[in-house]
Amino acid sequence: MLKEVKGMKALLLDTETTRIVSTVYSQSEILEQEVYLVEKLDADPGEQLLHLKAVCFLRPTRENVARMRKELRSPRYGEYHLFFTNRIEDLRLQDLAEVDLREAVFQVQEFFGDFAVLDPHHFAVPILQNHVTLQPFTWDYARSTDAVARMTEGLASLMLSLRRRFAIRYQKGSEMCEKLAQSLHHLTTSEERELFDFGKRGGEVAPIVMLIDRKEDPVTPLLLQWTYQAMVHELIGISSNRIDLTHVPGVKKDFQEIVLSARQDEFYRKHMYANFGDIGAAVKDLVDEFQKQSTSSRNINTIEDMQNFVENFSEFSAAQRNTGKHVTLMSELSRLVDARTLMQVSSVEQEVCCSTGNLVGHYEAVRDLINSPHITDDDRMRLVMLFALRYERDGQAQLTDLLQRLQDYGLGRQQLGLVRTLLGHAGADKRIGDLFSNRSFSSRFATMAKHSLRGVENVYTQHTPLIINTLEALMRGRLKDADYPYIDKTQNGAAPAKMPKLVVVFIVGGTTYEEARAVAELNAQAEKNEGWSAGVRILLGGTGVQNSKSFMHDLISFMALN
Repeated sequence: MLKEVKGMKALLLDTETTRIVSTVYSQSEILEQEVYLVEKLDADPGEQLLHLKAVCFLRPTRENVARMRKELRSPRYGEYHLFFTNRIEDLRLQDLAEVDLREAVFQVQEFFGDFAVLDPHHFAVPILQNHVTLQPFTWDYARSTDAVARMTEGLASLMLSLRRRFAIRYQKGSEMCEKLAQSLHHLTTSEERELFDFGKRGGEVAPIVMLIDRKEDPVTPLLLQWTYQAMVHELIGISSNRIDLTHVPGVKKDFQEIVLSARQDEFYRKHMYANFGDIGAAVKDLVDEFQKQSTSSRNINTIEDMQNFVENFSEFSAAQRNTGKHVTLMSELSRLVDARTLMQVSSVEQEVCCSTGNLVGHYEAVRDLINSPHITDDDRMRLVMLFALRYERDGQAQLTDLLQRLQDYGLGRQQLGLVRTLLGHAGADKRIGDLFSNRSFSSRFATMAKHSLRGVENVYTQHTPLIINTLEALMRGRLKDADYPYIDKTQNGAAPAKMPKLVVVFIVGGTTYEEARAVAELNAQAEKNEGWSAGVRILLGGTGVQNSKSFMHDLISFMALN
């Protein structure tokens, strides 16, 4: 897009495309494309800069077209090159043409990218109020409809960028997933049928988009994380690949905002899925390597030494910043782990969620831990919420006691109400899958074998997200149409054909970085032609990326409306 327009230019964005661009490109990469100004379309108009060409990357919304009309009435730039993230209606193009009296618009393109690319296999279609995905349509029909429309636009844009029409399956019992499936199906097979008709590919099976409700797995966003990317998001927070450390005591000004991008940071790309202990060792190696470079740079005795130093200075400076960034992050993660006794908390969480049933033992472990003065109220809440999900039917007496203890500890009604809200929204009767692998004898035996016979690699990372089991059932042809029907009814009940080569999993309510890591591992196995995912590419998307804080915030917002 930027390379297409030669010469000095300005980049005009809206609020959402600002996020989309910032997750993919750094400021330096944008500057390398001769971009001298980045501006929001809704900002107050500045001075005329007719020597610059305006590259406008915008969502084709009614509001953006109105702002663009205002811009074209009194053009501030010499040329306008319009790139829309999705399909733009002919009527809206006519609206723009009517005011372009100076013929300042040189080109209009549909540049299908109406979603934020977080990693090569992971994307987000952000909606303004994520808690809307939790509520029935009857509560706020307008906002629910807007949410479905935004998700439809994002997924349609993805399909157009991949040049594929997808078969659509959705989670039975989820109103939001069903409405989204209907909307997407109508768009691709009726409203814009020709646009989405890419023809057959040599008998290849149509790719599948799986629409799953976050309530199907409420455990994953509540758990502490111990791999680098997921841990940073859980304990500090990642937004558009950026981490805000302004609240951290003593952090240097240069590191108050940190960018974590696998595209731009080789160390992060290599270690983003490594566990906490391995990351600590890797950061130490990074520091040792930098110290070697720093020592060698001090030995400047000749003109040739000076020349070599100057040539390598920018690389040296970048290495210094990168080393400092990861040292700062690891220092803060370590501080939080110690201050909140997170290893002890995580050990109990994993035991409650991943081991065979032990109501009394798990109750006593949670009870003792929430009485500890060293853990936070949020950690207390998470422990009780996880216990409530695991022992929803058998542990009512113990749950009542735990809630009373939280009340005695000073937690308010709103926090205590989270447990009942969670069970009402994502309890056992609202879910399809075997969340704790305890619904059948075979699944209980498999859990026992995993933990008693083979052991586990790491007590803190025993948990496997439910979507992995769902994907395995899909790939093996065992995913029931009754649980995940096709929106095209003619496809239900058909004999399983060959497996698709591409599957998109879209989680309404948001993904997690633990799920993203699990999908990345499946894709790595697939590339090696190993395991049940051999030969299949999986993309994971959702309405955002959850951690325990954001997930509980959504539940609180949902509870306030109930």
